[in-house]
Amino acid sequence: MRWLVGLLVWGLVASATVPVVLGQATDTVDSGVTLPSAASVATAEEPAATDSGADQWVATHRPTELWSDPDGGVSFGPIRRGTYLQLTGLAQEERLYVFNPRTNNYAWVDAAAVGPVPAPSPEELRGPQVVEVINKPGRTLRGYNLRSWPSEAPETLIRPLDHNVPVTVYESVMGDDGEIWYRVGDDEYIHHGGVRLPRPPVQTFPGRWIDADLQEPALLTAYEGDQVVYTALAIKGTAVSPTPLGVHRIQRRVYNETMDSSTIGIPRNGPGGYYLRNVLYTQYFHGSGAAIHYNYWRGEFGYAGSHGCLGLNLDDSLWFWNWANIGTIVYIRQ
Repeated sequence: MRWLVGLLVWGLVASATVPVVLGQATDTVDSGVTLPSAASVATAEEPAATDSGADQWVATHRPTELWSDPDGGVSFGPIRRGTYLQLTGLAQEERLYVFNPRTNNYAWVDAAAVGPVPAPSPEELRGPQVVEVINKPGRTLRGYNLRSWPSEAPETLIRPLDHNVPVTVYESVMGDDGEIWYRVGDDEYIHHGGVRLPRPPVQTFPGRWIDADLQEPALLTAYEGDQVVYTALAIKGTAVSPTPLGVHRIQRRVYNETMDSSTIGIPRNGPGGYYLRNVLYTQYFHGSGAAIHYNYWRGEFGYAGSHGCLGLNLDDSLWFWNWANIGTIVYIRQ
């Protein structure tokens, strides 16, 4: 680290008289913690970039972390090997105060984890290669992780994903592994297998209509004409009691009801029987009793488990209740 000795000495002198100001206006980073924004640092009393650090760049040669303070402090989360950081001219306690152009924030990094590099090109700072612009809502699938870079390296992990969480997929990108990943936020990526996006429908309809794609995981998509508005994973019918395919319309709606299998000829206590109270937001679309409704007794949304209905969680069933109405088309396909 001889290349940093002069900078470290200068930083110790500067920081003895000029405090680093944290805790002002902040920007959120993908770790869920906040870093000082460029605007807050610029208004602090510390020197701006100097000849000791201005226009000089380093890159991480191993996974490391960004920190709130020069000694100890709060970790802002891991960063991957090969991350470009711009020096500010401040150094203290074996750490350097740097600007991260990917998040537009400042933090401290361990000097031992970085080395000098030429100034990166705009392409190198831009991020992974974009394959396709998507800009559609989708749903997450259990078993995948949200990551800060399209790579399964340990340092890219942000958090595990819950099942059936709404996300917006902005674009697909090429990952370090040669696989397709989806960008769902600023420096937030999910492997393409971890998101259910709506498949292009065979046909569209004017106005508001619902596409029920039963290909697992089954997905309900609200459309206005050919524009996707909303998506939700749905419990679909089983092989014994399949969800009826074809073009249907919502025939009647019941805000809160009791569902009793005896009304359709199945004994309540017999095989396949049921008696369910407080079923909310039911929208019937077929004479067999098939409907879109809140399903609180099963949790594997996206898979078979109903008597032909399309079961949703509470938030999604309420959304479709408020959005649809009697006469709304429900197009069900396999």
